[in-house]
Amino acid sequence: MAQALPPEPIAVGLENQEALGAGLSVAHATPAEAEALPLVRAESTRLVASLADAAAIDRDGAIPLALRQAVADAGLFGLTVPEEHGGAGFSLKAACAVVADLAAIERSTAIMIGLHSGLGVRPLVELGSAELQARMFPEIVSGARIASFAATEAEAGSDLTGIRTTGTVVGDQLRVDGEKVYVTNGGFAGCYTVLARTPGLGGQRAHSLVFVPRETPGVTIGPEEDKLGIRGSSTVTVTFEGAMVPQGMILGQAGRGIDQAHAALSWGRTLMAAGCVGTARAALHLALSHVTSRQQFGKPIGDFTASRAHVARMAARLYASETLVRWVGHALASGQPIDELSLGAKVLCSEASFEICDRALQLHGALGFIEPTGVARLTRDCRITRIFEGANDVLLVRGGAAVLGRKPAPAPARLSLPGPLEREAKAWDALRSRFTDATASVRAEHGVGVVRHQLVLQAVARANLALLAALGCLFRAQARPDELTLARHATEDLLFEAEQHLNDLARAVRDEARVHAVSDQLYAPLSRITKEDPS
Repeated sequence: MAQALPPEPIAVGLENQEALGAGLSVAHATPAEAEALPLVRAESTRLVASLADAAAIDRDGAIPLALRQAVADAGLFGLTVPEEHGGAGFSLKAACAVVADLAAIERSTAIMIGLHSGLGVRPLVELGSAELQARMFPEIVSGARIASFAATEAEAGSDLTGIRTTGTVVGDQLRVDGEKVYVTNGGFAGCYTVLARTPGLGGQRAHSLVFVPRETPGVTIGPEEDKLGIRGSSTVTVTFEGAMVPQGMILGQAGRGIDQAHAALSWGRTLMAAGCVGTARAALHLALSHVTSRQQFGKPIGDFTASRAHVARMAARLYASETLVRWVGHALASGQPIDELSLGAKVLCSEASFEICDRALQLHGALGFIEPTGVARLTRDCRITRIFEGANDVLLVRGGAAVLGRKPAPAPARLSLPGPLEREAKAWDALRSRFTDATASVRAEHGVGVVRHQLVLQAVARANLALLAALGCLFRAQARPDELTLARHATEDLLFEAEQHLNDLARAVRDEARVHAVSDQLYAPLSRITKEDPS
């Protein structure tokens, strides 16, 4: 599922296993960050832990202004802003380490900082003019102007090309009209990066990213949404009615907005995946604390094999999640494309986080269903991550199409991991070979028509993702022998899943026919009702 790791397969890193393993074994990417990052992580963790009452934020549905100001004073809104503009200049990998730490304490605060540092700031860092950067970055770094990203609309969610918000050229200005929904940070943001159709700048289907300050006349902020989880995170509708901005507010080349948005989403999805890692860590910590102290039948419930199976699975999933997030940061620092790799990290981490929270709740029994333990809140907070910044169902279809859309590669080199991981490496190679044969068969059987078979595409994407994550776990453990036991368990789990998804692939077309037959039967009476009573 990674553009840098083609499916026949997944061969980047096989050429330089030692460097990749070292990159996956640490949470920083540069020598400078190796010194600065531990200090920033320690201070930000201390600050948020001392000021953030997670239960109160969840209950009140807002991050207190005092906490936002303290975060700003600590410089956390400048994490990814270049040093020449007063920020920390952290890489994606280093920023992910900070966001994961904060998410383990309070998820809404982590989302505020992660969204700002990724989707909010990156378009301005990479595409903004020197004049616009010089004007805006001081306020952004200080927290006086928190950043947001406005793309989703009521009729355009996963399909960004369906947006209706327009940017119309009026002299030397651009008039922005439209409505964006589910805008994270939107209620208190000081600026919005808006994806708009700009037919006057690059053709009828052209889109552009437009930087719109909050104080621009014609910008209206709606009320906060009442949400299942991440209740302290600001989520609003933002309306633009004749909002006029200079054309210099267009970020990068006009008409390239869709591609630019996808590049920003790679950062956004990775930082969100890092937040999932933090939530999963918190859930595992609560579970371990509970199973080692809760007594049943005369001994801690953690002594029972059934409980230990939950804990082992949770730890394995967390290990794989950490590994993929680090891999995205390592790939970016190495100059590799990260779009598909970040997509895979988002899918795996969001699903792993929910599973880990659910298992933590199960281990707590009835206590897990009671709010004061905090487990229920963690479970609610992580549910949205399988939906926002790309619904996993849609991303898997995209990932499968990307795998099948590539030309078959020559026979790849075998994975060479002599020593304690040799058996797992051979198992990975065997499954990789089976995956290569399976995708070749799908191409031969369906050709370009495979895009109509979404269950096929999802099975391909999931098998590819499981192989990718397993490979990362092996490389990481090669550089960290102390992690060998956990890496083995994580790898075996992932290889088993890859095999299951390959089995699913063989049945997918038949399953699709059955699914359509059942759903057609269910839809039929609803269709009749609609025709009889359109209201």
